[in-house]
Amino acid sequence: MFAKSEEAVAQQKGRPIATSNSAQLPKPKRSRMEIYNDILKGIEQELRSSGEVKPTRVQQRCNLAYDKFSRYLGEMAAKELILREPISITAKGLDFLQDHRRISRFVHEIGMKYLDYKESRLSEGEDYGPIKFLDNLPPKSHSVLLCDDKKYAELVTSYYISKGLERGESCVYLTFEDPTKIERRLSKNGIDVESSKQRNLLRVYTIKRSDISEGNPYDNLKKVIRGSTIGLRPPYRFYRNFVPIEKSVKGMKLELSYEQLLHDNFKSLDLSLMCRHDLSEIEKSERTDFVETLLKNHHQVIYASEPEKAIAFDPSLLESEE
Repeated sequence: MFAKSEEAVAQQKGRPIATSNSAQLPKPKRSRMEIYNDILKGIEQELRSSGEVKPTRVQQRCNLAYDKFSRYLGEMAAKELILREPISITAKGLDFLQDHRRISRFVHEIGMKYLDYKESRLSEGEDYGPIKFLDNLPPKSHSVLLCDDKKYAELVTSYYISKGLERGESCVYLTFEDPTKIERRLSKNGIDVESSKQRNLLRVYTIKRSDISEGNPYDNLKKVIRGSTIGLRPPYRFYRNFVPIEKSVKGMKLELSYEQLLHDNFKSLDLSLMCRHDLSEIEKSERTDFVETLLKNHHQVIYASEPEKAIAFDPSLLESEE
């Protein structure tokens, strides 16, 4: 157990904390991601200054009440970001510190206001973040792939499919394009397409725009799933490249309503799905709202861009906590 600081006790009892400047404005609410980041930085600072980590000092650095600080430490230990005895940062925790900077940059460039942002450079020799993230993607996840660079989007797409094949999942690539073009791209990125097809583990399935644009979109998707999985065995891993039905604000809103309906009913589908959206295809005036809605309606977000900008994360970490 940690000793409670005077600040922590005051916060728990609802008393204002005395400051040298009584006119100071309250700080904006932090997201869970920012709080994790503050705790990790506090641990780093303690190690640099004294060579050991005293929990109460980290708690004070992070400006957290005792009960909240203790709860977040438990969460971070469960996520393997830190060790508790003695308190230290794991390799995964160091990755988190790196990822936080990239997520902040992504949020800043899109125009959302979740995180504070400070410019910094990518360290040389770092791995491509989204690839590492896909190695640990939970089953039956609804993920969104946002991209502004098709080369990296294809890299992430192929890796997503290859991980499914590696795990023995039946992988279905939904497309409006000629299937042979898709198969060539997958082959170019290292997937043995012919062998996977022969083992009934990979299928590139062509859909028509009328398959998704007419009638109830959720019912349409279920029909597509049934048709595309004939002869395949679960578990299923789906991929779809969203091409706007209509390149306009109206078209964007149709896509968002589709994504919201899909996410609301996702558990009943019993599969994994990655939906790709090209940011250049999104009406610029609507881009911020569009991306914010996508983040709220997916379990994971992957941003495929240049290595110094690319990132993958759980969007629930951006929600305000305090």
